[in-house]
Amino acid sequence: MSAIKKIFFLFSFFISFIALGQEHIAPLQENVALQKQANTKRNTANKPTALALPFFEDFTDANNPFPSSERWADFNVYVNNTMGVNPVSRGVATFDALNKMGVPYDTVTSDMQVKADSLTSLAIDLSTNTPADSVYLSFFYQPKGYGFSPKPVDSLMLFMLKSNGVWEKVWAVNGDTLQPFRQVMISVTDTGYFNNNFQFRWINKATKGISDSHWNLDYIRLDAGRSINNTTINDIAFTKDPTSILNDFSAMPMKHFRTNPGSFLATTQTATLRNNGTASQNVGTGYRAAVEAPATTLGNGNGNANLPSNTNQDINFTMYNAASFVPGNINGRYAFENKYYCNSAYPNEPKANDTIVHRQIFDNYFAYDDGTAEQSYFLNLSPSAPGITAVEYAMYTPDTLRGIAIRFARQVPSASLKEFAIAVYRDITVNGGTDQIIYSEDFLFPKYEDTVNKFAVYEFAQPQFLNTGVFYIGIIQPAGGTSDSLHIALDANRTGSNHRCFKVLNNWEP
Repeated sequence: MSAIKKIFFLFSFFISFIALGQEHIAPLQENVALQKQANTKRNTANKPTALALPFFEDFTDANNPFPSSERWADFNVYVNNTMGVNPVSRGVATFDALNKMGVPYDTVTSDMQVKADSLTSLAIDLSTNTPADSVYLSFFYQPKGYGFSPKPVDSLMLFMLKSNGVWEKVWAVNGDTLQPFRQVMISVTDTGYFNNNFQFRWINKATKGISDSHWNLDYIRLDAGRSINNTTINDIAFTKDPTSILNDFSAMPMKHFRTNPGSFLATTQTATLRNNGTASQNVGTGYRAAVEAPATTLGNGNGNANLPSNTNQDINFTMYNAASFVPGNINGRYAFENKYYCNSAYPNEPKANDTIVHRQIFDNYFAYDDGTAEQSYFLNLSPSAPGITAVEYAMYTPDTLRGIAIRFARQVPSASLKEFAIAVYRDITVNGGTDQIIYSEDFLFPKYEDTVNKFAVYEFAQPQFLNTGVFYIGIIQPAGGTSDSLHIALDANRTGSNHRCFKVLNNWEP
């Protein structure tokens, strides 16, 4: 490779809501994170015969897309920290219409209702308990989140396993629109449950392709000595992912960052804490920042936060001097680890959710999205109307553009034969400009393989050397009807539509 580094641009959208004529959003028809991990062997060694009370799960291990094999017998749901809206603590289990391989349960029919995902506990020993011990199972659920609302005919159901081997349905709720997480209390009273092989299981009934029936599950507790009024959670926890240290991009090359670090860095870093208890709490907070390799400390800070009860609160940390790190190779890849923590305020509260980490990547690409997709985006074109979607970027020092990375979202039926073109514009007809195409490639088709960054890379046949300044990358869907409604992955929880526009016929629109 020459001294000029390969530069790629990640092409995925990052809007929170669309209500314009030709633009549409739709459910994802795949989950790349699950596809990548589905064949990973689960560790079942050294498991006890049955788990003991208390049972607790809040899915804080959101770096693993599957439920922990220490507590769960199957792995059909998607563990993540991007699908839930204001969860109880970081990490949720998402039920949808995609199987454990991350693809639809039916890849042909788009409107069939199926019993889709399940989440089943390992065996739990209740043989020494009786109904008099007041055993309760509690959990929080949320329809839709950042996904799509389950239809009224869809449902989330809970079953419990009796000693005679029968799974009994003990709770269900029909599909609904977005709402805050709601807690459910289930009393375990039937004598058939009090054995050494008790299990519980959630299943969602989903209408595929229409809504994908998204449900989020969080903060599951099973224990004795509880009551119907035992709904209080004395726990302070981090919730949504911390903000990027960059004020606009989520990733960029170190070479471009170093041209003017102050213009790219955010003034503060924000992490969100939730006080789930019933009393206000004053807690100590802090962060540590370091380059992972070569190991270099960048900064740290401490503070205090007063958290009202049952409230989310953003904690702002003064930006450390990220520009103090001098890279040995200006074209190298570097990861900054930003770890945020708080001091527990309640006795005996879970500790894992008191810490959350954000990794800031500097590599050979620019990106606005956070690397995860919750929905898909497409232009609904008439047969006679071509369509273009474009994203604005810039070179901050002269460099060579060698391609772009696109995550197309799978469709049912397949869109693998929907033709498109890629164009690089020096300018477009916005704010007095004119459309100026400096490079294009035609007769391309969507690729869905799981590549680096979970995107399909389209390398240019002729790399383009660009001087500093703004330019645009566009996806062109030709007229004719065969390339209509080409779905592109959509980051629904990181907005940035000031960099994105689309054109149908003659006019560019935001």
